[in-house]
Amino acid sequence: MKKWTLLLVMIMMSTMVLSACSGSSSNNGKGNEKKEEVQVTPSEKEEVVELKFTVWGDLATGSPEQTLADEFNKAHKNIQVKFEPIPGDGYGTKLTTSLAAGQAPDVFLIGEGDFFTYVDKGVVEPIDSYLEGDSSFDTAIFQQELLNMGRIHDKLYYLPKDFNPLSLWYNKKMFDDAGMEYPKDDWTWNDLNEAAKKLTEKDKNGKYTKFGFNATKWAYPVFTYLWSNGTDIANEDGTKADGFMNSDKTITAMEKYVAMSMGPDKVSPTPQDAETLGGDGSMFMTDKLAMMITGRWTKYDLDRSNINYGTSMIPTGEDGERAGITAAAGWAINANGKHKAEAYELVKWLSGKEAQILRSEKGLVLPATIEELEEVKKTEVADQPIIRMMDYSKKPVNMISSNGPIFIDEFNKAMEKILLNKTSVRDALNEAAKIVDSKITK
Repeated sequence: MKKWTLLLVMIMMSTMVLSACSGSSSNNGKGNEKKEEVQVTPSEKEEVVELKFTVWGDLATGSPEQTLADEFNKAHKNIQVKFEPIPGDGYGTKLTTSLAAGQAPDVFLIGEGDFFTYVDKGVVEPIDSYLEGDSSFDTAIFQQELLNMGRIHDKLYYLPKDFNPLSLWYNKKMFDDAGMEYPKDDWTWNDLNEAAKKLTEKDKNGKYTKFGFNATKWAYPVFTYLWSNGTDIANEDGTKADGFMNSDKTITAMEKYVAMSMGPDKVSPTPQDAETLGGDGSMFMTDKLAMMITGRWTKYDLDRSNINYGTSMIPTGEDGERAGITAAAGWAINANGKHKAEAYELVKWLSGKEAQILRSEKGLVLPATIEELEEVKKTEVADQPIIRMMDYSKKPVNMISSNGPIFIDEFNKAMEKILLNKTSVRDALNEAAKIVDSKITK
């Protein structure tokens, strides 16, 4: 009996030694079936990859992005993401600083106006190779014009989050009080100006109390005005300003635009007026501003107020030309991130159909995917003009050229000088055009 006991002990010890020695080998013999079963558990102990992603804005904990992060974590055992939004207006500065310090999130959101800028900084990872090796995700689900916004220098860097075309927003109460018809889609800029004159009011001391329109210094609405009047601040490929930014046609159009806030028939607040009165959004909601051109993001604040508002298409120029801009946002992968393959999985999740549906449910943004936008069109009534403005969208220079920021920056400086009465429109644009051409890279 002792011999059998000793023999059994020796067999058990041998088995244990063999098992320990073969733990890292891949023997397919039947005798190792139990060993392979044990080997399943280490996959559960695999290192969990932790990712961070960010967007701009003061977002509540119940935001769509937080919901998407929670759902992503449930669906991915070995990838866990943390949503860290950056509140306020300092998004660009904070993101740029964190990228320079090597501490940026793995995935971040970029607005269409900065697509070129971040690519040229070398901080955004191209995703073509990831898409080519992924048969489970098809970019054909997106509206191709939005997808192609993220294609820079023949490579795709961004996947669309959502989009918002600019349109004309109007305060119905102010129109009703004045006994006037609401803006129509066949309005020209002259029609808008004439209506704005009737809606602009002064008190007995000559102080303006209400304005008919906001001729903002923000470049995007200004561009829609220039384009509808057949002119632009740059040539087609964004390599030349002289003869475009300071052409006679541009100067004439800008003189008319600026006259809306500075001329004897002023219908718009100056930037200083608007700031004093709380900004165009606040003025609009307190019945001090009748019309403004902006994006659909303003719905969030408008719908929380008691304001009765409507939307219309941006007016046409004298020749019947209409022009708009589609504001969009794209998800980017940090080119210097440690887990880019996992970050790609997150970007797909944040851009996919389910994400598009979730964000568009509250009507604050429009889905970037084809089928989901068609569903919105079926139910959307009041804001149909906004959706139709997408058909008239053009790309400003910062969306077609790496030189774009130079054009925009110098044009903005010229606008500041003009609106502060420091110089004439012609002199300001002549100076700006020369500076741009001295700085741009062909």
